[in-house]
Amino acid sequence: MQRKAAMGLIALFVLIAGVLLWLARDKQETVTEVKPPPVVQGQTAQDVAMAIEKSKTDTRFKTGTENMPKSLSDTEVDGALEVDAAGNLIISRSIRQVFDYFLSAIGEEDLTTIISRIRAHIRHKLPAKAAAQAEQILDSYLAYREALGHVPQVQPQGDAALNIPAIRQQKEAVQALRSQYLTREISEAFFGDEDAYDRYTMARIEVMQDKSLSAVEKARRTAELLNALPPALKESTETLNKYQELTTFTEDWKARGGKPEELRAIREQVVGPEATVRLEALDQERAVWDGRMNEYLQQRDTIMKNQALSEQDRQKQVNDIKQKSFDEQERVRVDALETIHDQGLKL
Repeated sequence: MQRKAAMGLIALFVLIAGVLLWLARDKQETVTEVKPPPVVQGQTAQDVAMAIEKSKTDTRFKTGTENMPKSLSDTEVDGALEVDAAGNLIISRSIRQVFDYFLSAIGEEDLTTIISRIRAHIRHKLPAKAAAQAEQILDSYLAYREALGHVPQVQPQGDAALNIPAIRQQKEAVQALRSQYLTREISEAFFGDEDAYDRYTMARIEVMQDKSLSAVEKARRTAELLNALPPALKESTETLNKYQELTTFTEDWKARGGKPEELRAIREQVVGPEATVRLEALDQERAVWDGRMNEYLQQRDTIMKNQALSEQDRQKQVNDIKQKSFDEQERVRVDALETIHDQGLKL
């Protein structure tokens, strides 16, 4: 079982990537920005610096995974540490994953112990030159993480759109902090995908809340934003985004009593021509089913209200109609829809 650590800016990323993604559905929703935690709550920059220095001479660990804390027991270290042909450390996001994996045990172990584990793991996995490079990055990353906890958080406002400038300002403060502690190469490797997704979600919400745009134009622009994401990031977000957008645009289309050709255009922008054809075929199948079901329910209601028949006879007539109108697999669905109908709920 592998435990994915979620530390540092992940709180910021999840919030913007998740919450902003839904803001277009209701402009009254708010952005609640959670202040990213420092390396350890309640510890100062001096405390972190002392823990870093103490860990450099700590000889308790050989691999860093001895006697692991409970939350990390029976797990594998996330990420990987790799070197190139010249023996230099390959800069990638997986380095941060290694760091965050061990740092996720904060609260179970003191900071010096955790950093000592990371150093031991680095030295165990890498040759001397690459290990020295990784440890230097570790020290910078820890200092950055401590400073990150002091970035002012965005205060929620009634209209989510009003919070976007504040979020942009916060992101700029974070970027300035990174440039202070991390090189551009490391910053891009560690946070590039998250930054790209943040930019995407903020641009997307601005499009979705632009009242000057039609639903078709919004669908076109959000599709362009999605296509501009890095391939791996696009793939990981595409399905959910398309479903959300299709739902939002379809509900708006229904509320406005839009024309069929407009819905087709919306679908083509969001999911493409081939999927649009399948959706239209599904609409037709659903319409046929709804017609059959409504006819059956009308017949059923008429029979069940006929007081001239006994309860047994009423039920027999209803079952006969059900047997003739639906096959065995369909009758399972019909039984469920009958219950919803009898409760007065909309099918």
